[in-house]
Amino acid sequence: MVRITPVLIAALLAVTGWCSASAETIAVIGTGNVGGALGPRFSELGHDIIYGSRQPQRADVQALVAKTEGNATAMLPAEAAAAADIVVMATKWPDAEVALKSLGDLSGKIILDPNNAVRINAAGMREMDVQTSTAQMIQDWAPNARVVKAFNTLGAPTMADPSSAGGPVTIPIAGNDAGAKAVIASLVTGIGFEVVDMGDISAAHVIEGMLIIRGNAGTMGTPFNYYFRPVPQN
Repeated sequence: MVRITPVLIAALLAVTGWCSASAETIAVIGTGNVGGALGPRFSELGHDIIYGSRQPQRADVQALVAKTEGNATAMLPAEAAAAADIVVMATKWPDAEVALKSLGDLSGKIILDPNNAVRINAAGMREMDVQTSTAQMIQDWAPNARVVKAFNTLGAPTMADPSSAGGPVTIPIAGNDAGAKAVIASLVTGIGFEVVDMGDISAAHVIEGMLIIRGNAGTMGTPFNYYFRPVPQN
C-alpha cells in the first residue's frame, strides 16, 4: 500500500506525458448517481466531459450537461468513448458488460471503474456477487485498456461534496498501469480526496470488499467513511 503524494503524482504524470493542468476528455458512461456526481466534479478541474447515454437528448441527461461546468455534452456511449482519453464506467453493474463491449476499441484508454457487485443475503446484509472483482472482470473484457479501480468505497453524495464527510476521506485505488493510476490519482486529489495505491488490479477484490463492510455498517446504524492515517515517518 502506497500513499500517493502530490509530488509522486507529478513525477508519474511527467513520465507518462499527461498533464493534470491540461484539459483531457473524459467520457462518463452512465448518468445516474455516480456519473452525475463525478462528471461535474471532474469538469471543475478543467476537463471536457462527454456523458454517454443511449438517449443523449433525454431531459435529465441534458439537465446534467447543463449543470456541468465548461465544455460538456452528451452523445451515444460508443461516440463518447471514441472521443475520450478516460472512460468512466458509471453504469449499473448488471449492465456493465454489455455497455463496455458496445463501446468499441478501448485499447490504450484509461477505464475508471467505480462499480460494486453486491447482493443482499437472507440476513439483509451485503455480500460480494462476483468471485474476483468488477475491475478484474472489466480488465478481462478490455485487455488492452488500462483499468483503475477507484471511487467505489463511498457514496455519491460524498463524491459530489467531500466536505460533507466532516473530515478527510481516503480513496483506495488499484490497477496494473502506474501511469494510469497517476492520472486517476490526480483526479482524486483534484476534487478534494486523499488517495492510496493498493497495488495491481488483483487488489480490487479487497477494495470492493471494503464497500461491503462500509455498507453493512450503515445498515447497522454506524455509517462511516474511510480515512487512512499515515504512519509518522522518523
